[in-house]
Amino acid sequence: MAKCDVCGKEEYLPYKCKYCGGTFCSEHRLPEKHNCPGIKKDEYWNVPVKVKKGNSIAKPIEVPVKSVRKSVRKIGVYGWNNVIIGICTVVFFIKLLFGSIVDYYLALTPALILKMPWQIVTAIFDHAGFWHYFVNMFVLLFFGSELERRVGGKNYLKVFFLSGIAGNLAYIAYAYYTNPFIPALGASAAIFGVMGALAMVAPYMNVVIFLPIPIPLNIRWAILLFALYDLVLLPFSMQTGVAHMSHLAGLMVGLYLGKMLRIKGRWY
Repeated sequence: MAKCDVCGKEEYLPYKCKYCGGTFCSEHRLPEKHNCPGIKKDEYWNVPVKVKKGNSIAKPIEVPVKSVRKSVRKIGVYGWNNVIIGICTVVFFIKLLFGSIVDYYLALTPALILKMPWQIVTAIFDHAGFWHYFVNMFVLLFFGSELERRVGGKNYLKVFFLSGIAGNLAYIAYAYYTNPFIPALGASAAIFGVMGALAMVAPYMNVVIFLPIPIPLNIRWAILLFALYDLVLLPFSMQTGVAHMSHLAGLMVGLYLGKMLRIKGRWY
């Protein structure tokens, strides 16, 4: 038994779309019924079929190679999520070579933001250490790839960067009242935004969170749990060394953008 990715209806014999790989009920099994991100409607319905006059046997369907390549890109094989992970990886290894000088120029230091305004974006790709980098990229690999597969590359980039920038702006506002010389770095706010958008686009998706033991949860409950965790620890951000305000801001932006995408019902 599985749930339909669109309406959440449970099906004993669900349909699996060969274009996007999603799981659907009988009502939403056709590509046009679930706004299939794996193929355009005009490419699907207007596939040329050549038939000789007076001959009832149709020749094989001809699908242009260009169309196939476009569809492959759309389902994320060569997705922007992989590019972002690649940039974070390059920055991580550069930091191993050059040390804290990388943080000085790339990490977000609120006191220096007018002098180095690019930090509001570059801080997203910088990480404090191996485990900070590894956990963020591990989560982004799964959630980011799934969101991009469903909404397309352009919408994915909007969610990622707007959530990350919102998180950095929230940190600047927070640091104004605490210590503006403490830098913030990492893709966490952007990743929270990606998860929030995915929770709105695919609310019946199940995920596994790793506490002392792996626990399967609906993505909406998982997001709520993460938000409560950050809310509880928000007053202790200086002690934990985590920008909980950034996480919450990124999540809020991701939820809003995901809701807008779901209302529009189109991914490209």
